[in-house]
Amino acid sequence: MTDTRIPVFLLTGFLGSGKTTILNHWLSQPEFSNTAVIINEFGAIGVDNELIAKSDDDTIELTTGCLCCTVRGTLVDTLQNLMMRRRRGDIKNFDAVMIETTGLADPGPVIQALMTSPVVGEYRLSRVITTVEGPQGLSTMETYSEALKQAAVADDIIVTKVDLAADQGSAVKARLRELNPGAILHEAQPGAIPTIVSALDGGTYDVAVRSENVQSWLNVDAFDHHDHAHAHDTGISSFVLTFDAPLKWQDVAAWLDALVIAHGPQMLRVKGLLDIEGQAKPIVLQAVQRLFHPPFALENWPEGPRQSRLVFITQDLSEAFVREVFDVIRAPLKKPTPPIYESLGA
Repeated sequence: MTDTRIPVFLLTGFLGSGKTTILNHWLSQPEFSNTAVIINEFGAIGVDNELIAKSDDDTIELTTGCLCCTVRGTLVDTLQNLMMRRRRGDIKNFDAVMIETTGLADPGPVIQALMTSPVVGEYRLSRVITTVEGPQGLSTMETYSEALKQAAVADDIIVTKVDLAADQGSAVKARLRELNPGAILHEAQPGAIPTIVSALDGGTYDVAVRSENVQSWLNVDAFDHHDHAHAHDTGISSFVLTFDAPLKWQDVAAWLDALVIAHGPQMLRVKGLLDIEGQAKPIVLQAVQRLFHPPFALENWPEGPRQSRLVFITQDLSEAFVREVFDVIRAPLKKPTPPIYESLGA
């Protein structure tokens, strides 16, 4: 089955991490020749648009503020208008969209909008790509929660300027592996900017029609090389839960509902495959904070053991607590002991 929706690549990263340099390089490559670009800046006057090599009718600048929950309606409108202009022939045909966010953006609401808004149904979120600066990445992530979240939700992380501080670059990569083991790490330096071919092959963030990419989407193997939970002093943890026996859907639904109701903003990202009782096919589950994408079934199980696997990236929410909530919910209800007089037939 071929997904004909337009792939959208979300390029995020903190201020000064090299997003514009990376984007300019990509736009000079043949693979991006038919790519529309949406640039967001913080404030009323933008400058990034002047720095982007591809400044034509397919480049749109949003300067209404930080691309997050307050402006995501503008983003959705922009995508809708792009498609209308494409159909009318007002702009040349495009087969992909690249969104570059301001460095101050919390990516969660943007991802939510791209995953759930009905009016962007002609698009699909393909990959989230985050740039992290090698020399100052550690201090930035320690200081700014936005930088941490940008790295935590990424599919691909590009560590930039590693030529300027090799030792710091190594420390940054080690921290990123702890923060988001499931992400694929890349390096960028002058003359050696990664193209990230995996972002150009039609991959889909929600793996709805690409079951062969499920393993790389989950990247559970990456977690196996680390302790499952990492919090440091930032409160952000990453861990994977596996269950060998089939699960009851009502238990899973109640578990996740409880977590979302009480701790929705702390659930930065959840994704996984579930083996549900009575279902022959694997069920895909994913969420960003309070919003859960509707679950759906893949045609086939990927290679490897048939088991439920859920990857969590959370803030101030431990693996032990998440497990405990599930254990409590699926524990069998105990019938209360009747009073002694009742048991004696009184």
